[in-house]
Amino acid sequence: MANFEQQNLQATKRPISMNIPEYGIYIGESHHQPNFKMEPQCDNYTKIYYMLEGVAECFIDSTPIQLEKDHLFVIPCDTWHYLKDDDSKPPSLYILALEHSSMEELQTFCQQVELLDQLAQEHLRPLSHHDYAAYEIPRMFRKVLYEQRVSLDGHIPAIQATLLSMVVAINRIYENIPAIDQIDSMNPTFARIQKVADYIAQHFYEPICIENMAKMAHLSVRQFTNQFKAVHGVTFIQYLHYRRIHFAQQLLAETDQQIAAICFESGFNDLAHFYRVFKKVTKVSPRKYRMNSRVGISAPDTHDLSGGE
Repeated sequence: MANFEQQNLQATKRPISMNIPEYGIYIGESHHQPNFKMEPQCDNYTKIYYMLEGVAECFIDSTPIQLEKDHLFVIPCDTWHYLKDDDSKPPSLYILALEHSSMEELQTFCQQVELLDQLAQEHLRPLSHHDYAAYEIPRMFRKVLYEQRVSLDGHIPAIQATLLSMVVAINRIYENIPAIDQIDSMNPTFARIQKVADYIAQHFYEPICIENMAKMAHLSVRQFTNQFKAVHGVTFIQYLHYRRIHFAQQLLAETDQQIAAICFESGFNDLAHFYRVFKKVTKVSPRKYRMNSRVGISAPDTHDLSGGE
């Protein structure tokens, strides 16, 4: 551990060595001095840069890609690349290595990493906070770094599980990026708010806070609050409740699950709170909604969002 810490705390003028263990996953930390030099290189593993500070251009087969704070950039396996720093803002970054040959027995993992390489090649651009779930990636990096550093019992499967989640998340981000620029240049704020709404629609069951959603939209919390209501006609929390209650309605109508389980699956942590929000949005209790759905009585639709505070 001492060697690991010493290597990662020292600024360097050359690329750090990536000491990849047998299980094929490693994160190194690189702090660049001014006049950092990197020759073009081609690695036999997939590489993910996560920029902590500074500015650099990553050249991929002679194509320059601008990287700055909070950017995540994937370099596919067997791709020639090098970094050219802005010496006035030398970067600090994490470098995550995924070695394919060490994962041959993990078929699902291999498939996702191969898809990552393919999508990264198609979308030669960094990901940032407005790219759907990209704000979750730092949390996953921290988890891997912690497990790598402390090496407690079970750290290898913990690292593998976290990395699989990370790769799947990045792949889903890439798959939702159109061929043209993701942010509508004519109305970038509207486009960012809509992408947050799309994210909520897909992740309503997870813990979602307004601070992270504002960060995803590149807005302050105050700006996000005002702009979200201007775009959707309801507050952020009303929209989140709508998505959760709409899913709960489906489960109540189509399954025989216990209401407590439906509450949990829909993203609520407290049954009493679930009952209050459900009744405020639909005007009936969950139990009454289920009874009505079984006898064909229509209930108020959740498209009227004004009731969910």
